Amino acid sequence: MGIKCPQCGTENLEGALFCDECGASLSDVGVEAEKAEATPVEVEQPQELPQVAVGKACPSCGHINPEDARFCENCGSALEEEIKVTPPPPTVVTAKLVTADGVEIELDFGSKSELLIGRADPVSRVFPDVDLTPHGGYEAGVSRRHCIIRYSGGKFTVEDLESTNGTKLNGKFIPPKVPQPLNDGDELVLGALVLKFHCK
Repeated sequence: MGIKCPQCGTENLEGALFCDECGASLSDVGVEAEKAEATPVEVEQPQELPQVAVGKACPSCGHINPEDARFCENCGSALEEEIKVTPPPPTVVTAKLVTADGVEIELDFGSKSELLIGRADPVSRVFPDVDLTPHGGYEAGVSRRHCIIRYSGGKFTVEDLESTNGTKLNGKFIPPKVPQPLNDGDELVLGALVLKFHCK
C-alpha cells in the first residue's frame, strides 16, 4: 500500500520521503499512520444496574426491612400491618305489590335482579316468580307471562311482555318490551287487576 500525500493526495510508493507530484515531505504521514494503528480502542464497559431493595419500608426512617418483619431493624418502630377492608354488607331491598283488598305480595330480589309476574300454568310449563292466580289473576285477564319487574343500579323498572290485556302504569298503558321507571307508590294495572307498588 502506498503513501498518500497530505498536500495533493497523490499516491506515492511505500518508503518514499517526498511526494513525486508536489515534493511535499511524506515522513510525517507514516508516523501518523503508525500512531493511529497503535492507538487502542476503548471498549465501553456495561454499567451495573442499581440494586432495588425489596421488603417492607419503615414509616419512620425509611429503612427496608424483610417482608415478614414486624419491627424496623434500624429504629425499632412498629411496621404497619396490612389493613384489610371489609366490604359493607349488601343493601337489602324490600319491595312488594299490594292488592286492592290489602293483600301484600313480597317481591324477593335477594337472589335475582328481575322477577316474572303472571299466572302459573303447569300445562304450558309457565311458573312465574310472582303467581297472581290466587289474587284473581285469571278472572282479571292477567297473562301467564304478563310483565317483568327489574331492580338494577338502585332503581326499579317494569316491562310489559306483550301481554294480552296490557299493563297500565299510573293509569296509562305502557308500550310492550320497553322498560318504564317504577317508583314507590306507583299503581300497576295488569289486565283489570289493580296493584300498588311499594319499595324501601
